[in-house]
Amino acid sequence: MALYAIGEALIDFVPSRSGKPDADMHYTPAVGGAPLNVAAAYAKLGGTSYILSQVGDDAFGAQIAATAATAGVDTRYLQRTCEAKTALAFVTLHDGGEREFAFYRDPSADMLYAPENLAAITPQAGDILHYCSVSLVPCPMREAHRAAIDKFRAAGAAISFDINLRLPLWKNPADLYAAVHEFLPLADIIKISDDELAFVTGESDPARGIPQLFQGHVKYVVYTCGANGAAIYDRHSDRARGWTDAYRVNAVDATGAGDAFIGGLLAEIAHLGLSVHGDLSDAQINALLDHAAKVGAITTLQRGAINSMPDRARLHDFTARKPK
Repeated sequence: MALYAIGEALIDFVPSRSGKPDADMHYTPAVGGAPLNVAAAYAKLGGTSYILSQVGDDAFGAQIAATAATAGVDTRYLQRTCEAKTALAFVTLHDGGEREFAFYRDPSADMLYAPENLAAITPQAGDILHYCSVSLVPCPMREAHRAAIDKFRAAGAAISFDINLRLPLWKNPADLYAAVHEFLPLADIIKISDDELAFVTGESDPARGIPQLFQGHVKYVVYTCGANGAAIYDRHSDRARGWTDAYRVNAVDATGAGDAFIGGLLAEIAHLGLSVHGDLSDAQINALLDHAAKVGAITTLQRGAINSMPDRARLHDFTARKPK
């Protein structure tokens, strides 16, 4: 069961400390982009993953390819181009590790990834295609998402969508809203955070908002609440099927924690031989959530995303010494 993550691959410039940028702030380039982060989390936990994206023919593109490969991500479908530069994002850290991003990608190399780049990919039943909303801005990459979803759906693969809103990338919030609602029904499993729910559904109360997400193929909704834990809902129940509290850690940088959470959850689905097309038991759902919460918590303990994500040995050590 392989995971294919489609979308942006970029460089996050991570600051030396929290607070607003000033003359004393120093930045370290760290490889990121939500889809690549998910592919890295999946690979580091023992799964086979691929990144479907494009980087510039520049030093940052080379850094992305090398870092992804070191994390275990198969980069055979990572394209290089001279037509645009690799995307950049500058991170601002706030107290508690929360962050915001300033993106430089107008256009960036990943946005020019086109449907024809998918020609050599042959998904199998049981594989997973994962995508986010960042790359759904009008560009060739958006059309590649449509083509990939059609291709993977026809092969019997599972489709995963992390809403992952980034409003600064959109000139008009209504366009982001429309894009999310176009691509939401195409997925089997959705991840959405508590601060995204109101934008997508108009409801901040999950009891009223979550049911609106069960459109089209959607069977499971993963609802994350940061330090307050996470739940999984299915379309056949009027309440959460499972819940996990967050693991209490001294967070340094939350960059990539949500990506690690969903990557960890998908990796555990594969590790246990489960499928989002099947009916998961309450015990299985709670085990998946607990596993994902650990992966997400560990990822906040260092600056940067991919370098902070655990392998199974580090996950085992964390489990042995860290109660909730």
